Amino acid sequence: MKINTQQITARGIAQRSGLEIFNTVTTYNGEYVNWGDAFSYSNQLTADPDYTVDNAATDPQIDALTEAPQTVAGQWLRYHTASGSNYAAATAPTSASGYYTFNGVFHSPNQSFSGMYQMMSLIEGVEYEIELTTPIDTGIGVLYINIYTPFENSYKLNTTTNISYPIIRDSVGRVKSLFTAGNPKDIIVIYFTTLEASTQNITVTNISVKEKEEYLVPVYAEDMWGNSHTVLRVAADQTISSNVPADIVWNTDESLWNDADEYWDGGVHTFWNTQEALWNVLDENWNV
Repeated sequence: MKINTQQITARGIAQRSGLEIFNTVTTYNGEYVNWGDAFSYSNQLTADPDYTVDNAATDPQIDALTEAPQTVAGQWLRYHTASGSNYAAATAPTSASGYYTFNGVFHSPNQSFSGMYQMMSLIEGVEYEIELTTPIDTGIGVLYINIYTPFENSYKLNTTTNISYPIIRDSVGRVKSLFTAGNPKDIIVIYFTTLEASTQNITVTNISVKEKEEYLVPVYAEDMWGNSHTVLRVAADQTISSNVPADIVWNTDESLWNDADEYWDGGVHTFWNTQEALWNVLDENWNV
């Protein structure tokens, strides 16, 4: 007699591993930006340290990160450019009444930069989601959300995203992006710049960074009676190798008759159906 080499029995039982089908469920958990909610931070940002960018700096963000470095995770620092040969003047971001407020102006050919930054405490190699929310706003310009990774006594840009103002009724007042932490001390930088000759002010209500997590969930199907069953997959020939270990298939007299007990009442010869039903069970486990 041969053992049953079907991957899935007629009763839907898997006879080998790896036949289950899974869906991936993605969630975003934790919070890795401190005081991201402008309402909770009240007017504290207005009093936080403010660095004036060197007018000779080629990159105002890198200049602020290196010359006014973060030493403690979870604290906001600010920076702004002053009027000079390379930059137009701006003030550093402030907070009040549930808003972070940025401002800027363009004095051709010079742009201004107004920004805030915070060192986070992350896990290197893990993926995170940034989410920034803004209300309706008539200011004109672009707000950038950058992630910088420490690199050779300086910083390198990890990822960047942005949201354009003004924000009106049919705009999307939320921007999301993903990044992979390059260092446990990656820094998030939010800054505003504009090409408008008149001073522009824009607002933000919340800044959030959450860890991306993925889970595998088995796929189930419901039968006509409302019972749920695991969905399984099979190869084209619906068979398993003939050298499957004996403990995976039912190949002994004892296990055969144990299965038959499901159809016998305590050993008394009263079948659930007919004698034919017993042999159907046997056929399922043995190829006679």
